[in-house]
Amino acid sequence: MTMEQIGEASENPFDNGINDTPISTICRNIEIDILEMLDETNLPPKIEPFNDVLL
Repeated sequence: MTMEQIGEASENPFDNGINDTPISTICRNIEIDILEMLDETNLPPKIEPFNDVLL
């Protein structure tokens, strides 16, 4: 039963859950890095954690 629950919890690692990969934050950081390399000054804000969780 425990293995089944672990399997279900890890099936979709990009669903913006507490234990999931924070894909939105990763993408935003990549966007900011690329814009900085292009010497852009109008950068989007970094995504802040919500209840200590990055989404």
